[in-house]
Amino acid sequence: MTHLKALMLSCALALGALTAQSGAALADVNNIVLVHGANVDGSTWRDVYNRLTAQDYKVTIVQMPLTSTEDDIAAVQRIVDSQDGPMLLVGHSYGGMVISEVGGDPNVKGLVYVAAFQPDAGESGGALLASVPTEFTPDKLTVFDDGHYLVNEDAFVSVVGNGLSSEDAIYVARSQAASNTAILDYQARVAAWNEKPSWSAIATLDRTIAPDLQRQMSERAGSTIVDIENGHMLPMTSPDEVADLIRQAAKAVE
Repeated sequence: MTHLKALMLSCALALGALTAQSGAALADVNNIVLVHGANVDGSTWRDVYNRLTAQDYKVTIVQMPLTSTEDDIAAVQRIVDSQDGPMLLVGHSYGGMVISEVGGDPNVKGLVYVAAFQPDAGESGGALLASVPTEFTPDKLTVFDDGHYLVNEDAFVSVVGNGLSSEDAIYVARSQAASNTAILDYQARVAAWNEKPSWSAIATLDRTIAPDLQRQMSERAGSTIVDIENGHMLPMTSPDEVADLIRQAAKAVE
């Protein structure tokens, strides 16, 4: 009888430990860091933020200066350093360039690309855009003497903002954050997706980063791919689908 009680106690302890480990695993990645694209700011993530925080994820949105990719990497790294545990890094558009480097941080457990660049080492956003051209061409930009640029309003509405309501597209076009042309020339030094699991939301109606290019980059990285039938601004046009993909990634990483 004594041996039976000891065996039952041992099993109970083992089951308790297993349950605790499982619970910890489910809670391992509760931190989500969202990184915006060029010419916009973190407000583009608001609807995704609302959906994730409603399910008790801790979501932090980076505000990048867009003065250089080095400055943007530093801005994201500061937010990564401020997190209280493991996290997912999520990048939209140009933000994919940045998370591909910062994602090497040991506390980053996975990367989610949303209609984003997913570069390999040595690749630049400008070269990737040129490899599979779209309607997003240099004549759509106004470049200033200091090297910063804005997307012309009509081009922003029709090319970058397709899928948004006309009111939202005009609002985002008129609230642009000027970006430096240097960010298009920056060549990635590392590609964290070589070492970390990754997910990719492909915007199948994208007129900015060609859907075929998004797919090529995602397949090369071995990312888990989800197609979303909308334009480039997926965080705003398709927040349900984007939030679902982020939740999927958060549950899958360890």
